[in-house]
Amino acid sequence: MRHLRQLLLLLVLCSVVATSYAQDDSNKYRKKDLEQLEQYEDGDYLFPPQPRNNWSVGIKGGLAYIAGDVKAQPGYGLGIDIRKAMGHAFSFRFQLGYGQAFGLNYQPTNGYKNHAGNPWDAAYYPDRINAITGAALNVPNVYYNFRMTYGDASIQGLVNLNNINFYKEQSRWNVYAGAGLGLMGYQTRVNALDAGDMPYDFRPVTAIALNSGTGLDGRSMRLDELDRILDDTYETPAEGHSDEQGLEIGGNRYVVNPLVTGIVGLRFRLTRRIELELEHRISWANDDLLDGQRWQEVGGDFGTDFPFSVTSLTRDFDSYNLTSLGIHVRLGPGEDGLWWSNPLNEVYSAAQESRQIVQKLTDDTDNDGVPDLYDKEPDTPENTPVDGQGRTLDSDGDGYPDIEDDEPFSFKGCPVDNNGVMIDEDNDGTPDCIDKEPNSPPGHYYDNKGVAIILPDNTSNTVAETPCLLPIIHFDLDKDIIKPEFYPELYYIAQVMKSNPDVKVRAIGHTDVRNTDAYNQDLSKRRVNNAVDFLVNTYGINRNRFDMDYKGEGSNLIEKLPDNHSNKSLEPLHYVNRRVEFECVQQ
Repeated sequence: MRHLRQLLLLLVLCSVVATSYAQDDSNKYRKKDLEQLEQYEDGDYLFPPQPRNNWSVGIKGGLAYIAGDVKAQPGYGLGIDIRKAMGHAFSFRFQLGYGQAFGLNYQPTNGYKNHAGNPWDAAYYPDRINAITGAALNVPNVYYNFRMTYGDASIQGLVNLNNINFYKEQSRWNVYAGAGLGLMGYQTRVNALDAGDMPYDFRPVTAIALNSGTGLDGRSMRLDELDRILDDTYETPAEGHSDEQGLEIGGNRYVVNPLVTGIVGLRFRLTRRIELELEHRISWANDDLLDGQRWQEVGGDFGTDFPFSVTSLTRDFDSYNLTSLGIHVRLGPGEDGLWWSNPLNEVYSAAQESRQIVQKLTDDTDNDGVPDLYDKEPDTPENTPVDGQGRTLDSDGDGYPDIEDDEPFSFKGCPVDNNGVMIDEDNDGTPDCIDKEPNSPPGHYYDNKGVAIILPDNTSNTVAETPCLLPIIHFDLDKDIIKPEFYPELYYIAQVMKSNPDVKVRAIGHTDVRNTDAYNQDLSKRRVNNAVDFLVNTYGINRNRFDMDYKGEGSNLIEKLPDNHSNKSLEPLHYVNRRVEFECVQQ
């Protein structure tokens, strides 16, 4: 009991240590593995890092017994071990053990005669020859017994047998097996003498028949009688090897042997840090005297010359066993003990994420044309224009969705009315936010800055061309597509034409000097047509109010540029020539 109390005290200490570790339990990986974790999460490395290795400290106690030449009786064994995971499937364990095993035969024997060093021979057949007659003495029957006290230390390798699970995330049961090497020391004593140091009288025991035909259990009755006769002193050293080496501890001599162990066990996870264990350990010490007996009796009637059983050495060495229950505390940071974690969880988790991504790539809950995976607004009303991220489209950012905005391309930052239209207090067609003349007099033409254009009187019947200030739009090399950055310029032109219904606009297309004259002539035509189409389709301007002219490369603003691409620094100058100009023409 004293040993058990000490072990329980140690376990309480380990629990306190485990609690302090648990305060930092969120740190699942070691610092040196964080780089691999980052590479894995970024998709730059195939394998995730191994979570932190874990330590487990535990105590155990249970039934100890010897498989040998004497019938085993219940004994006890205690142990303490420290276990460290080296991965999901394998761990090392260091174990210390202490215990006592007992044995008692219910069958009598007298085969100890003439075995030097045998305590029964020395105590029950000391003289061997009748001093008076010279005849051999009868050899009395005895009942072999022993008490073996042992201590051992071993290092073991344990293999998990069930934490790799294809159909379950994690089990609360852990099955393992293993083997180990170590050293053990033992001392075996027998109970051969009574309290007065005299041999026992075993005749009452022998008188009990094993099978008397009465239905009584003779074996049990003999054991009860032996229990009555024998004391509990185990005062006599058992037979030993003449050449054995030993170790003196506290006045007692212990035989020291190398040790090989085999282990099978079952653990139950009570909490994340506390585990219960049922384990069986068998230990081989290459020794046939763990139970103090190594003679196998042949038996038989050999006449008066042999009034005792003939014996021979047994062929099998003894082993000692411990079937124990234990409680263990897991130490160290980390999500869980590696012998509990299923290494397939990471694989299945990645596969599940991939399936979810594929599902989201095909799902479009609000039918806006943007998959749910990328949809920032997954519940957009039906038929609502959205941007590339599935959000309700508000092209001008005025707070009114395009579907409700009467002017979806108003200028950024301009005040708008309840219909999303830029406010124009003087009704000159130029919103107040860019109007250079917010109080323009009525009845005039206005440029795109809101400045009144005073046209000279024209009393003739001919059409007078009156230039006014209108913006220019430019194009990328060999392109006729309207660039979004010039939408505001086209908006100006539309507002001028809406505010001045008598004004026609001439659109004149130009190109740079690269490529042939014929190609550039056609390119300038396409640019003009696309610009006019934009104004007609976007703002509802009547196409008849446009005159179109195509200059190709014949009227460049910047002349004498080379017709090749060799000098990249000249690209901005070519860009100036790739344009469509707009001029006011009075009808």
